[in-house]
Amino acid sequence: MINDSGSMLGELRSIDLNLLVALRALLDEKHVSRAAEKAGLSQPGMSRALQRLRSMFNDPLLVKADSGYALTPRAKAADRALRQVLSDIQNIVSPPEFNPKLASGDWRISAFDYEYVVLLPTIVSRLREEAPGMRVRAIAIDGLDFSPLMRGDLHLTLTAANPVPPSLYRKRLFEETNVCIASVKHPYAGQKLDFERFMECKQVWVNVFGPDPGAIDHTLASHNLSRDLTMIVPSFSLACHIVACTELIAILPKRVVMPFVESGLVCIMDLPITFPNFTIFLYWHERHNKDPQHVWFRKLISDITLPLQET
Repeated sequence: MINDSGSMLGELRSIDLNLLVALRALLDEKHVSRAAEKAGLSQPGMSRALQRLRSMFNDPLLVKADSGYALTPRAKAADRALRQVLSDIQNIVSPPEFNPKLASGDWRISAFDYEYVVLLPTIVSRLREEAPGMRVRAIAIDGLDFSPLMRGDLHLTLTAANPVPPSLYRKRLFEETNVCIASVKHPYAGQKLDFERFMECKQVWVNVFGPDPGAIDHTLASHNLSRDLTMIVPSFSLACHIVACTELIAILPKRVVMPFVESGLVCIMDLPITFPNFTIFLYWHERHNKDPQHVWFRKLISDITLPLQET
């Protein structure tokens, strides 16, 4: 049978759904005055509701009997169905609950390798502990393209990209500092680079936002300086490996280079210039803003980054 939804909606429009609340009270109490009190109506108001219900059902529903009032067979037949309908309506309008221990599914996140290196291991560790049925799908972000997030293909994006497209929310997570690194075997390792030596060094550039090198080169340009970019790579981690194995130097986010510094592969070089910090943001679409599951996951990420806000 074909379900004519237009016809069904037309019939529902002719029904005052508030009457179902009154009917529930009447079925439970089998008494007009007590039903009125239970439903928060006056007795005359409940009496009027009963008259309208009798007209709608074409049945008296509640009739006098020796012990007070009794339900008609039609009212008894409606009892169980009405209980289920009102329960379903309550479930529809009530905010859904999220239990991370019982949850399952995927979190689709996009970011550059910097955000993944710094945050993803801790995110996965916390999820294994608090929401073991949830998985993370880490997807490479494409420059400044927020369209996958806008379309709903992603749940979250972690990035330093600053513009906020329409319909997106964002939260500031933490700031990061750029530092200059070189191999511990570099001729200038452990020395402070003056402008002349800095300009002399061949460098690796990590291209994540397209042809514009960004804040680093804008800062250099303000001092009438430029870099000799010998190699362009798509990954901060790859840049660290290249620096460790060559005489190339690189200006990279401090947190992503520290594992290489601590392992004795590269060293941080002092420069005669300070580069501006940049901020990591968490982006999400407004469709998920009030979703309890999404709110929970955003808070988890925010909690993870709290220590980073102090360093």
